[in-house]
Amino acid sequence: MADDRPGAHGVRTLLKVLGGLALVMLLALAAVVVWAAAAVTGRSGGGLADELAERVAIGIADDVEGSYAEPLDAERLVQMAVADPRRPPDPAVDYDVVALAWEGDSGEGGATVDVAIHVEVASWSDGAMFGERREASSTTQCWRFVVRAHEHDDVADHERFDCPQDVVRAGPSPTDRPSPSPTPLPSLGPDAEAVVLTTLDGLPTGATAAAAESALAAAFDGFVDVRVERKGSELVAAVGVLRARDCVVGVRPDGEAAWRFSDFDRVLLEPGELGCVPWLYLSPVTTH
Repeated sequence: MADDRPGAHGVRTLLKVLGGLALVMLLALAAVVVWAAAAVTGRSGGGLADELAERVAIGIADDVEGSYAEPLDAERLVQMAVADPRRPPDPAVDYDVVALAWEGDSGEGGATVDVAIHVEVASWSDGAMFGERREASSTTQCWRFVVRAHEHDDVADHERFDCPQDVVRAGPSPTDRPSPSPTPLPSLGPDAEAVVLTTLDGLPTGATAAAAESALAAAFDGFVDVRVERKGSELVAAVGVLRARDCVVGVRPDGEAAWRFSDFDRVLLEPGELGCVPWLYLSPVTTH
């Protein structure tokens, strides 16, 4: 039986309106919750792992390319690549970089270095209901670097290639893969100063720069750079290995004993600077 009391119809209408508004508000709230969850979740772990691996590769390309006085062999370069690569700081991310192959030197043809970069991204959340969170994931990428010492473009050529199946299955550190041993840079040796001064003292008074250069070159290995200049009554010899920033400058005044000059800034031995030359003594450069 219909309710004919005054105002009953208006109450029912009001209840319907309020019910509709409540439903709309619930749907809107649900949409906001879904949007907020998507917005604060952040990037997926997989996308971040790939991006971080690529950033490590770019850092390696920058580190192994340099203005070397002479080419470096690929074994030395791959050791540089895996020893301490740049890792974007994140306590929830683990990195592993290992050598796969290396060949040649960084001369005209270029040294080729292959590495595998493995990145593990741990899941993370700030604990809030709609707070930031990140999915766990990992990636293994393989990169090839071609290093040429004299390109002076600040970064080695690099490209990603498909990893060998054993690297994908086992991760980047299978036990049967060779690991490069460090190749020490050549250097003058601990007795270099004594050899330079003794050789200069053994020359006759008034000896030419060419004669001094020949005598010193015979006293050292072939990779040692020897340069001699005569200015007035002094012979000035610079004997060094630029790759090792190793340099001895000897001064032999006519009729006097030879002595070592070392009052110069070592930064002058860096690539692109003056280098190990007699002019370190003959024409001193002031650095700041």
